[in-house]
Amino acid sequence: MNELLFLGTGAADWDVNDKTNFFRRNSAALLNNELMLDCGPHIFDYLNDCNNPELFDKVKYILITHDHDDHLYAESIAKIAEKQKILLCGAESIYDFVGDHENIEYLFFEPLKTYTVGNYEIIPLLANHDVIIGGKSRAFHYIIKAPDGRKLFYGLDGAWFLRPSWEEMLKHTFDISVLDCTVGDSHDWRIFEHNTIPMLRVMTKEMREQNMIAPNGKIIASHLARTLHLPHEETEKILAEFGMKTAFDGIEIEF
Repeated sequence: MNELLFLGTGAADWDVNDKTNFFRRNSAALLNNELMLDCGPHIFDYLNDCNNPELFDKVKYILITHDHDDHLYAESIAKIAEKQKILLCGAESIYDFVGDHENIEYLFFEPLKTYTVGNYEIIPLLANHDVIIGGKSRAFHYIIKAPDGRKLFYGLDGAWFLRPSWEEMLKHTFDISVLDCTVGDSHDWRIFEHNTIPMLRVMTKEMREQNMIAPNGKIIASHLARTLHLPHEETEKILAEFGMKTAFDGIEIEF
C-alpha cells in the first residue's frame, strides 16, 4: 500500500498571506514520505501548520514537473537539502534555478524513457504546458511505478494530453491519477495549457473506456485556481458527478 499526501492543491494565484475562506497552497505532493512531487514556495507553510516538523526528514527524491516558480522554488529545495542528500529530477532547466549544492545530485529526464529512482520506476511524458521542444525547459507529467507495482499518474500542469504521451499512457493501468483542474466550469484562455471541468469530463471518460484506470482506481483533481472556481464544496459536488475526487491540502490517499 502506498500513501500520497497532498501538501498543496492550488494553482499559482493562491497567497499564503491571505488564508481567508477555503485555502489552498501551491500544488505539491509527497509519496510514501520519501518522493516529493514538486517543491514550491508553500511547502514549509504546510509543514508549519501540520504539527509534524519531521515530515520532510525522509525525503530522498524530488521530481519537478516544470520550472514555473509555484512548482520549483530553489529556497525550499535547499532547505530540505540542509538535512539530507537529495536526488533532484526533471528537465535540464532545473539546474539553472537551483545550481550546485553539496547535498543535491541531479537526474535530467528525457520524455518517454524509463528511469530508476530508488525503488521507483519513472516515465516522464511531455505535458501540454509551456513546452519548448528541443530546449532545456520542459513540462512533464509522470508515470510512477511504486515498489509494490502500483502505478500513479501525476498530470500537473497540462491541458489535453499530447499524442505521444497518450500513446504511452495506453500501455498502463493506473491505481491513482492526479489531473490538472486549474480552470473551473467556464471558458478561459488558460484552456490552452490547463484543464477545465468540461475537459476533465471528456478525458476521464476516455481514460476509463481505454481501461487506463484500475477497477478501484481513483482520479483526483488538483491545481485549482483561486480565481476560476466555485467554492470547494460546490466544485467537489460537480466533479463527483463523473467520478472525480477533489483534493485539498492535507488529504492523504492510499492506493
